[in-house]
Amino acid sequence: MIKGEIDLSKTLSRIKKVDIEVIKGDEIKKETIIIKKAALGQWKMLTSSIKKLFEMLPEMLKAKGIDNPQKYIEQIEIEDLLQLIPDLLEFATDEFINILAIGTGLDVNYIEENVGLDEAIELAEAIIEVNNLFQVVEKGKNLMGLWKGMPNQRK
Repeated sequence: MIKGEIDLSKTLSRIKKVDIEVIKGDEIKKETIIIKKAALGQWKMLTSSIKKLFEMLPEMLKAKGIDNPQKYIEQIEIEDLLQLIPDLLEFATDEFINILAIGTGLDVNYIEENVGLDEAIELAEAIIEVNNLFQVVEKGKNLMGLWKGMPNQRK
């Protein structure tokens, strides 16, 4: 293996490829975007941006006619949440694009100019998958529960 290359056989679950079609004039060019597991620095930026996006979710749900957004959010399944991405994208486009930029390593301008809605959703799914976001959130909740249950060691 050449220095700097990624051995996909060992990291396949932490890397995902997403193909997009870039339109330049009259030509359509296929480009492959490789989504990699976020390092801790990226993770901090990614989770901060996701938090901002989810803080906008209740307002977006109210605009869609959901009477009790908090109850709706508590009961929502992951698949349903992914289906809300187009609505959330319309409501919070800049923050969604920022998440894609952080998660893909692409420039915001590149995403704005080249990535279609269908491709944006595919990229978001890939970011969630390679970073195992839902399991990390659950483990974080479990860790906090353990932390709260520990006796105070300071005297």
